[in-house]
Order: sequence, then C-alpha cells, then structure tokens
Amino acid sequence: MPSSAELSDHTCVVINLRSRSDRWARIAKSLSARLPFLQSQRLDAVDGRKAPPREKDVTLRWSTAYIASFCDWYHVKTLKMSPGERGCCASHVRCWRRCARLGKPLVVLEDDAVVLPRFAEVLAQATRELQELKGSPAEADVLWLSSKDRGRAKRLSPGSTLMRPEFLWTTVGYVVYPAGARKLLRACPVDAPVDNFVARLVREEQLIGYSVRPAVVRQSQTWNVGSDVPHSDDVAHD
Repeated sequence: MPSSAELSDHTCVVINLRSRSDRWARIAKSLSARLPFLQSQRLDAVDGRKAPPREKDVTLRWSTAYIASFCDWYHVKTLKMSPGERGCCASHVRCWRRCARLGKPLVVLEDDAVVLPRFAEVLAQATRELQELKGSPAEADVLWLSSKDRGRAKRLSPGSTLMRPEFLWTTVGYVVYPAGARKLLRACPVDAPVDNFVARLVREEQLIGYSVRPAVVRQSQTWNVGSDVPHSDDVAHD
C-alpha cells in the first residue's frame, strides 16, 4: 500500500447530480474506505435538461465520421447530442477548469464509478513511472484509470503499468494534469460525447495520454444500463 505522501499532490472530484444523492453516498463511502488520504469532494454535475450548457462550451450536434474512419461497425451520421450528454460534457469542462485553477493533478470520477482494490497502489506506480519519463511528471496530460479501448493499447515497456491507448472510451475515471486541462479548455467547444472528444485529441497527438493496466475503476453497469445519460450514438453502430 503506498503512503499518502506519494499521492499528496492529487485531489479528487466526483461528478454527481443533485438528484442522485444515493450515488454520492455510495461512492463517498467507498473512497473513504479505500483512499482515506485522498481529498475527495462532490462536484455538482450540470443538468443538461434544466440548465443546458453554452454552445461555446459544448456543441448541439456531433458527427460520427471520425470514429467510423477506423471502427467499421459505425455508420457516418450527424447526431443531436442528448441533454444528458451535453450536461456530462459540461460537467467535465468544469473539472478541467478546476484542475487548471488548482495547478495540480485532479482525479475525476463519475458517480457510477466502482473503485477497485488496487486503486492507490496502481496509481502510485503509474505516477512513479510518469516521473521517470523524459520531460518530468508533466509528460502526461491525461491518465485513464479504466482500460476500455476501441483499438489496441500498447504497454509502454515490459512490466510497466502504463499503456499507450489507441482510442479509449468512457470517462468514468481519469487523472487530468494542469497542462492537459489547459489544452482541453483551448480545444473547446466539446464537439462529441466527452469520451470521444478526449480520445480523439489523444489519438491525434494533441494531448499526451496514457492508461493503466490493470484498470482501477469500472462502471457499476455497462453502456445504457441504469445510466442517467442516454447515448446518441446507439443508432450509429451495428
């Protein structure tokens, strides 16, 4: 088990709708038990139905053309983002602004995240590996704590915890670093569901992104099961 000092510069926010106090209670209990040394706070999620975000932060529509260019099960369509998707995007934008303002790594969790037993151990190891990379700890802009990849992730080196993702999806859990947060904010408006937006920037090498393996968070349920955020691209893939 790593000492609290190894992750002392990290803080954590959990994106949570006011109407889902049950989810906040569940994950807060888990974080307190597994990561008592990690300062964790609830971040009020944007409700895209009641308070739609500004179009300069999140667009109204998005195109599946980019994903379809390398995922042959996708059809090219221009889709209207659901209010839930737009609210989710805007909630992550809030996280990036907080990270840029704080000037230190921010662990971002969605409230349906399940924190796995090796979270602290793996994150501490990944942090040490990032520090060993040429260019200092700022070598990373974003570090996924999950491992769902639409392509094939490659291990950075034999025995490494770090992976180079191809096109990771889901933003259930990740670490964003100040330089990465500033890059993400400069790339706004978010013009696709937020996981696709961030993954595209990494794939196009506009962001330096890594993931960890083994994953240290997972969603409590998959895809649309029990989700508060309907996915607009349900109609765009086989």
